[in-house]
Amino acid sequence: MTKELANHPQWAVKHRKEGTELRLINGKYYLYAFKTVYDKPNKKPKKITGKVLGSITEKDGFKPSPKRELEARGMDSTPSVIRCKEYGVASMVTSAFAEYGKNLQRAFGDDWVNILAIAYCRFVYRCPLKNIPFRLASSYLPQLLELEHFHEKQASGILNHIGGQPDKMLQYMKSFIGAGDHILIDATNVLSYSQQIPLAKKGYSNPLTFDTQFNLMYIYSADSRMPVYYRLLPGNIREVKAFKNSLLEAGLQKAIVIADKGFYSDANVILLVEGKLNFILPLRRDNALIDYSEIKTNAFKKAANFFVHEKRPVWYKKQKLENGLWLYLFLDEPLRVKEENDYLLRISTHPENHSIENYHIKKDRFGTIALLSNLDTTEQDAYQTYKIRMAIEVMFDGMKNILEADHTYMQNEQTLQGWMFINHITLQWYQHLYLELKTKNLLKKISVNDYIQLLTDVKKVSIDGKWYLNEFTNETKKLIDKLKIKL
Repeated sequence: MTKELANHPQWAVKHRKEGTELRLINGKYYLYAFKTVYDKPNKKPKKITGKVLGSITEKDGFKPSPKRELEARGMDSTPSVIRCKEYGVASMVTSAFAEYGKNLQRAFGDDWVNILAIAYCRFVYRCPLKNIPFRLASSYLPQLLELEHFHEKQASGILNHIGGQPDKMLQYMKSFIGAGDHILIDATNVLSYSQQIPLAKKGYSNPLTFDTQFNLMYIYSADSRMPVYYRLLPGNIREVKAFKNSLLEAGLQKAIVIADKGFYSDANVILLVEGKLNFILPLRRDNALIDYSEIKTNAFKKAANFFVHEKRPVWYKKQKLENGLWLYLFLDEPLRVKEENDYLLRISTHPENHSIENYHIKKDRFGTIALLSNLDTTEQDAYQTYKIRMAIEVMFDGMKNILEADHTYMQNEQTLQGWMFINHITLQWYQHLYLELKTKNLLKKISVNDYIQLLTDVKKVSIDGKWYLNEFTNETKKLIDKLKIKL
């Protein structure tokens, strides 16, 4: 007996066989495979440790690793039988989200179930491709869809297959664009950690950085408040250059481009006008086009009128500029008081960026919004149309933060196209739930993420080969009752 084996107890040593070795890790014994190879540089044998085969205890003896046990049966490491499976979100995907499934089926035929399954995994678990087989094995969704088990490589192949069918992706997206629908456009950047994808280019990102990225352009329905179309653009292409082609591909005649305050420039306005695109652009408060003189002299309200937005009066004035442009100036008094108070308090808490001198420079701008547009419409319509942008920002925040889709490591562009299509579907689901919670005045009590996680508490359990709805918490029951969810 070697010295090494003599240092281990006999109850552990007896399980050691040829080609294996014992290891004591954190007070527990494990059996590992190993092999010996010839090390040419050193001209001597070299031991290479392999996979863990199992654990050993004095009481239970050798216990095989679940992964090795499955491999021995010719299977991967995904559990083949799970007694308790997630059911709440799986049921919602096939019921509340049924419209999305039907449109997928019309566009992709039999592939729709695989697309729906991958979207489910992204929506609930934000999981990468490698974890999809495990997550589906832990879900009741395969039973609901009569879906066969597939492996990680198969999931990647599905994405590649989807990404290679742009006509079918477009058909799905167009199914959500209604006739005469009022459409808004916006764009955001997605960081890419790949050197293999032509779309990934050095592009501008805040704050003052030029990261490798691609741009994600979205068309958003103001009527349904849903994302209906997207397009991937190289990271070095600014969105204004691609607006027209995106509208043509989506089959839209008209749209209103609504951007953020950083978008405005004389060059961008010229491009929008030349492209015959309608637009509403917010201006920074220090923009020279804005005339604050009537606000400074307290004469603004005498020359203006007001409408009520979300139970708050908003004063407005409209001014005609050159080249068929209009400037809409709004004053929200409650917002003005809040911003003024916030600034004054920050003089003592953040003196490096706030001072009484700067307060007097900025005080007449507090509570104002200025919009530049080529639309000759009512002030209230211009204001409310711009405010819809806030819903777009919530959608993008959901995509980037909640769905963790603000970056990608994809190395194949066609697979990336499939992956972004999956994210588009999950974004639609996210917005669907957001609007449901908003309509029922529940957003202050529960977020979309809370909604999803509470529903995962609803499971089905297998008893004697039959599936039954398992017990769940009172909080989940309250949510189900409030939202009238059918399980």
